[in-house]
Amino acid sequence: MNEKTSLGTHPFSVEARIAIQLGRESISNSLVAIGELIKNAYDADAEEVIISFSGLGTDTPTLTITDDGDGMDEDTLITKWMRIGTTHKLEKGISQNKNRTYTGAKGLGRLGIDRLCTKLNLFTKTEQSVVIYEAYIDWDRYNQTSSVDLDSIKHDVFKINATDLPEQSFPLPGKNKGSQYALLGLKDDWNYDFLKDLQKELSLLVSPFSKELGFRIKFETNGFAEDLDGYISSYHYLEAAEWRLEAAITDESTVTYKIYDGNDNITLNNDEALWSDWIKSHGETPLCGPLSFKLYFMRNITNKKIDTNKFKATDVRSFLKSNQGVRIYRDHFRVKPYGEPSGEGDWLGLAMRRVINPESITMDNWRIGYNQIVGAVFIGRETNKNLVDQTNREGLTETPAYFALRAFTFKCIELFEKHLTTKAREEKQTQQIEPAVDLSQGIDENVSAYKKILQTINKIKSTADEGTKKELANLEISLGKETEKTASFKERIDQLEAEKDTLANLASLGILSVSFGHETLASISNAIASSELLKNKINDGIFMLPLDTIEFANKRFNQIEKSLNYIRIFGNFSLGNIRRDKRTRRLIDINNIARNVLTSLEEMLEKRKITHTLNIIGNEPKIIKAYEIDWESIFANMITNSCWAMLDTPATSRKLEITINADKSFCYIDFEDSGCGIESGVEDHIFKATFTTKRNKKGEPVGTGMGLSIIKTFIEEHSNGTIELAPKGELGGAKFAIKVPAAGSEN
Repeated sequence: MNEKTSLGTHPFSVEARIAIQLGRESISNSLVAIGELIKNAYDADAEEVIISFSGLGTDTPTLTITDDGDGMDEDTLITKWMRIGTTHKLEKGISQNKNRTYTGAKGLGRLGIDRLCTKLNLFTKTEQSVVIYEAYIDWDRYNQTSSVDLDSIKHDVFKINATDLPEQSFPLPGKNKGSQYALLGLKDDWNYDFLKDLQKELSLLVSPFSKELGFRIKFETNGFAEDLDGYISSYHYLEAAEWRLEAAITDESTVTYKIYDGNDNITLNNDEALWSDWIKSHGETPLCGPLSFKLYFMRNITNKKIDTNKFKATDVRSFLKSNQGVRIYRDHFRVKPYGEPSGEGDWLGLAMRRVINPESITMDNWRIGYNQIVGAVFIGRETNKNLVDQTNREGLTETPAYFALRAFTFKCIELFEKHLTTKAREEKQTQQIEPAVDLSQGIDENVSAYKKILQTINKIKSTADEGTKKELANLEISLGKETEKTASFKERIDQLEAEKDTLANLASLGILSVSFGHETLASISNAIASSELLKNKINDGIFMLPLDTIEFANKRFNQIEKSLNYIRIFGNFSLGNIRRDKRTRRLIDINNIARNVLTSLEEMLEKRKITHTLNIIGNEPKIIKAYEIDWESIFANMITNSCWAMLDTPATSRKLEITINADKSFCYIDFEDSGCGIESGVEDHIFKATFTTKRNKKGEPVGTGMGLSIIKTFIEEHSNGTIELAPKGELGGAKFAIKVPAAGSEN
C-alpha cells in the first residue's frame, strides 16, 4: 500500500483580477452598473437618490450618486461593503427600517463601479454617527499583469471628524445620513444621447406602477442638458389607457382575472379559478409562485379625450414609446432584459405575433401590438424563490417555474385580446345606422346606392336651386354611411381571406399526402416484406448467428413491422378519407362512421395506452344526410384532440368514450375523455378560427387552432346541427355534445 504524508489543509486563493472579471466583465454596460448602485440605495432604505453629473464637456467630468439611506458605520463599511460576496442581505432578507425586500443578495454589485470609472471616493454616515467615513478605491490597481492575491491590494479608509461635507453636498439637505459615490475618471463619453439613454433606463428601473414605493430618483446634469433634469416619474400617464388588465396568481394557487375600461369600470371579472383549471399543462400548483400582472392598452392616444391638467397627448405618446412592452419587476425593480422599449427582450414574442396577424381589432385573428401596451409582471425574491436570476443578472434562468410564469402571462394576453375584439365589434355595431347584411347582399346594395348618389349629384348640377348646400350635406351623410358599410365588408373579407390561407396551407399538406401517399404505402409494404424475408433467413440459420443474436434480431424485426403497420394503417385511412364518393352529400350512418374511424385509429390509441368505448344506444342505424368526408374528419379531429388532452394523464387512466343516440328528429353524439379538460376562461373562444389552448412546456401556443373551428363549420353549416362544450362528465376531462337532424327531419 502506498504511503501518503499530510501537507496540511489549504484554502482556495483568489487572484486580484477576479474583481475585474466579477465587475467589469459581468456588468454588460454602464447603465446596468448605475442601476446596481440605485438598488443599493433602495436596499439601504433611502427615500431619495440623486444622480448628478458635473464638468460634462470637459476633460474631467465626474458623477456622484448620493442617497439618504441608513449609511454605514466603520464595521459595516470594512467587513461588509468591502467584502466581496457578502451574505448579510441574503441572511436578513428585508431591510431594517422600511422592511423592503432586498433587491440584491449576491454582494457583487459594487464591483460594477469599475465599469464606470477608474477612481472612487465613497462617503457614508449613519444617523447616530458624529463622523463621516471615506473609502478611496483605485480600480486600476486590479489591472495586474503578474500574479497577485486579491487580499494583498489595500485601500485607504478615513474617518472625517465632521457631520457634513459642504463641498461634496453630503449628506443631502435636511438629512443626517446616507452614502455618496463620487466617481472620477469616467470611462464613458457622457454626451447628450448617452445621458438621455440613462434617464430612460432609470424611468424603467423602478416600476411606473408603484405609486406608494416611497423612493424617488432625481437626475441632474448641472446645466448640460436641462431638459433631462428633475425627478423621474411617469406612473400617472397610465391613466390615459383605453383598457386595463389585472390578473394574479394567489397564495392559494388560484387565478383572478379582471378587465377595466378607460373609465375604470369592470367589463370582465372571471370567477376565481384553480391554477390546475387555468393552465392545464403546468401541474396542480404554479411552480412560479404567487404573482400579479398588469397590462395597459394605449392604442388610440390621439383619439382619446385627455385631461390636459395632467398631461399632454404628446407626452403620453412619448411615455408609451419609452415604456412599451411587458417587463418583469422583482420587488419593484426591473429584471432585465424583459420588455425593452426597443423591442429587445420581447420574451412573449408579441411583435412577431402582430407581424404575422396584422388584422384590425374587430377581427378574430387580431393580435395586440408590442407598441400598444405597457405591462408588468410583479414577483418577489421571497415569494417567488423558483424564479432565479442568471449569474450575469441579465434575466431569469429558464426553469419550469419561468415557463409557468410565461404560460400564465401569455394566456392573460390572449384573453385580453379576445375581450377587446368583442368590445370593438359591439362599439362598431352601435355606430352603424343600418344592421349588417350578408356579404353579397351588402355589395349589391352599395352598388345600387352609389348609382343613386351619382344620379342625385347630376340632378343638382343641372339646377341652380337654393337648397344645393343642404342636398350636398345629405349626400355626404349617405356617402359616409356607405363608406362605413364597405369598410365593414372589407374587414369581413380580410378575415375570411386569413382563414382561407390557413385552410389552404392545410389543404396543401393534404394534397402532398395524396400525391405521395400511394408511393409511400407501396414502399412500406416493400419494407415489411423485406423485413419478413430477412427475419426468416436468420431463423433458418443461413447466417449462422448465435442464439442470443437471433433473439435480439427477432425483437427488432417485430418492432420494425409493428411500426410500419402503424404507418400503413394511418396512411390507408388518410387516403380512403378523400375518395370522391365521400365528397357527395348523401345518406350516411353515423354508427358506421364511428366504427370505421375507431378501427383505423385503433393502433394509434393502443400505442398511446388509451382505452376507448363506443356506446351506441339502440340497434337501429343513425342516419343523417351529410358529407361522409366531413364526419370522418369530425370523428378524427375529436379523437386526436382527446389524445393530446391525455398526454399528461397517467397511462392507466386514459379513457375515451363516444356515445351515439337518436330519436325521430335528431342524432346525438357525445365525446368525452379523461384528459386535462378545457382551461378556465377560454370557453367562449375554443371554436374560433386559429385559437388554440395547446401549449408546449414553454407556454407557447402550438397547432393551427383550426380543428374545432372546422368541426363547428362542418356540423353547423354542412349538416345544420350544433356543437357545444358540455358540463364536465364522469371521466373528468372535456365533453362535447353534438346534435344533428336525422335524415328526413332537416328544416
